Amino acid sequence: MTAWTWSDGSWALHRYDIYLRWLATASEQLAAAEIGWPKNSPGLLEVAFVTGAWDPAA
Repeated sequence: MTAWTWSDGSWALHRYDIYLRWLATASEQLAAAEIGWPKNSPGLLEVAFVTGAWDPAA
């Protein structure tokens, strides 16, 4: 997913802002799901996407 997202190499500020808001919201939802996801960790979610380190099916 991240490879496609960053493929064009040029993000407008608006597009990047939406991406950051999405990361924050998704991170909050994961923490609320009580699956062991730490609170306030959108950066961790981004790292998990970029590295492929997190498998939601596991």
